[in-house]
Amino acid sequence: MMKTSADTNVHHLQPLSSTIRFIAYGVHGFLDEIVFTALWQLVFEAFDPRLIGYTSLYSFIIYGTGSFIIERLYLRLQEKDVPCIVRVFIYTLIAYAVELSSGLVLRQFDACPWDYSDRSLNFMGLITLTYAPGWALLGYWQEVFSGFLLSLRQPVKIKQN
Repeated sequence: MMKTSADTNVHHLQPLSSTIRFIAYGVHGFLDEIVFTALWQLVFEAFDPRLIGYTSLYSFIIYGTGSFIIERLYLRLQEKDVPCIVRVFIYTLIAYAVELSSGLVLRQFDACPWDYSDRSLNFMGLITLTYAPGWALLGYWQEVFSGFLLSLRQPVKIKQN
């Protein structure tokens, strides 16, 4: 009897790879930034009803990296039963650390797309405490999104001889 490809390949489900999750986090952050800037303009600055948001391609890498760090922390902090409010505070600190460090690097190349010098409570124009509530909400949302991505499974073919 001749074997077919169906006989030699068995599908197995495995979690999404780190690469796929990084890409999902980067795209998600990229879109979050566009929505945030459009809403900020509408509510706090120019009441621009066109809802034009903006970002930089660097945000894909920055959000992907920050979100991946928070995902790893989320898993560790969940294991230790750390209360949600403490986890969100830690995520907010991580967001500020990633924003500050990436801003410092990008400034070396005159490529930093943000400048908070005109905002109160800013540090070096790279971070501002004005956005702390937003970072906290985004940190909590990151937990939800990480939990979702970590629950997904993708089929993988396993060859059998």
